[in-house]
Amino acid sequence: MYINKIRLENFRNYEKQDIDFIKGINLFLGNNAQGKTNIIESIYLSAFGKSYRVLKDNEVIRFNNDYCKINLDYVKDNINKENEIYIDQNKKVIKNNGVKINKLSDFVGEILIVIFSPDSLDIVKGSPAKRRTFIDMICSQLSKSYIIAHQEYMKCLKLKNAMLKKDIIDREYIYILHEKMSVYIKKIVEFKKYVIDKLINKAKVIQNNITDGKENIDIIYSTDFLGMNEAQIKKYLDDHLYIDELRKSSIKGIQRDDIIINVNDLEVSKFGSQGQKRTALLTLKLANFEVLIDEKGDIPILLLDDIMSELDSNRISFLLKYIEKYQSIITTTDASFIKDIGNIKILKVSNGRLEI
Repeated sequence: MYINKIRLENFRNYEKQDIDFIKGINLFLGNNAQGKTNIIESIYLSAFGKSYRVLKDNEVIRFNNDYCKINLDYVKDNINKENEIYIDQNKKVIKNNGVKINKLSDFVGEILIVIFSPDSLDIVKGSPAKRRTFIDMICSQLSKSYIIAHQEYMKCLKLKNAMLKKDIIDREYIYILHEKMSVYIKKIVEFKKYVIDKLINKAKVIQNNITDGKENIDIIYSTDFLGMNEAQIKKYLDDHLYIDELRKSSIKGIQRDDIIINVNDLEVSKFGSQGQKRTALLTLKLANFEVLIDEKGDIPILLLDDIMSELDSNRISFLLKYIEKYQSIITTTDASFIKDIGNIKILKVSNGRLEI
């Protein structure tokens, strides 16, 4: 798949802007705070139905305006398609080919993307929540049933935590919630394990190529529930309810899972150099890209938001050679790293306006 065009109306600092893309590298060049990242955000929003930068949908509306709209024209399976996202102060409406989308599970995975940004380094060096989000993004693009199971689990978790905060706790109510949660946990854990195993296989090859065989990467899924059936999961949750009651919060559950990333048998978040952390991130993102290709039979769009400043010349060279045959959208303040690349379109960004 690939993007043909995006039209922005009252989105961030863009009043009205049409942007045409080529199938190769689309590079947006400009100083900071001019609107480069807003283009990346609009594409992400078109793929996931929400922003990765803000929690409230209406925060993406241009200042002193009542609404914003994004129209994304793309080609998938040789068919021209269009996504439209309309946001005002009270609602968000998503349409695909003119048909209103009521559930995100019917929408996510239609447009495949892999995003690199400066914040992406937190996947390697940050909290477990960042790594959970990374894996959840992959799983969500691959499986509608995963999205539904995850949503239902989080609803149960919210109800359980609300009960735990009460002065009098209804244990029978929580046991019923545990029964439902055990069904969702089993589905989620099994699919995560499947995806992580695929990711490991891809990552090992990529890491070997980037480092000339000097570094070996491994990814370990840390969860309490591997290999458990639903009855065992429920019993585990029930047995730890007394701790939940003491803490007034759910201590056990997939919301506590982690992904341990090792390089040469050492946990990279604790013992890795800055170079190793950046290499591990590059490896994980490219492995993510290849897993999506294998599982969906389609090529994702690469979004690279100001990450070239985070990479040294060797990693930049590897990345550019890797991506030059795919569609990518890159933002940068400095294009000096662009050398000997033919399939590239450079657009300059200044205060929410573009020039070729």
